[in-house]
Amino acid sequence: MDQNPLATSPIDGTVRTAPRPILIRAWLAVAACVSLILWLSSDSFSASATSGLLGRLLDLLIPDLDARTLASLHFLVRKSAHVAEYALLGVLAFRALWLSLGTRLLPAGALALGLVLAVAAVDESRQARSAVRTGSALDVALDGSGGLAAVGLAVAHRRWRRGRREILPPAQPSRLSPS
Repeated sequence: MDQNPLATSPIDGTVRTAPRPILIRAWLAVAACVSLILWLSSDSFSASATSGLLGRLLDLLIPDLDARTLASLHFLVRKSAHVAEYALLGVLAFRALWLSLGTRLLPAGALALGLVLAVAAVDESRQARSAVRTGSALDVALDGSGGLAAVGLAVAHRRWRRGRREILPPAQPSRLSPS
């Protein structure tokens, strides 16, 4: 059964936020994701550091790759990881903000996207100061695109679920279920 943790009070029409344990778990997930992103942006996960392991994995999956194709695939996998990391952060941040603020979907989505872009800017700024990494405004845009896509899907999903509850009639008891 779908239960909305944010319910409108029938007495005064105010929106209540989710219970504290749910909020704590939601924000711990955001913090864990930010920590993971910042850890993965450390020197230990630079392109030169991951090329050996990723190269061996790609060679195992697709034998006989020439060096140029291998380098292109390595680049593609690393950039795809950026999109995936920030998409995950976007969804987690959207959920935490929506549950915390008891706000409408679009403001929660906008704030989540702002958080994604802030983390991306910090991440790229850290990399720009590294001797073995390169920070790039294009990577902030790439990271933001992953966050934007995921937050957009999360908002659309929430709207769809809300509309579905309002459109569909209440479920009728099955003739097979005991009364």
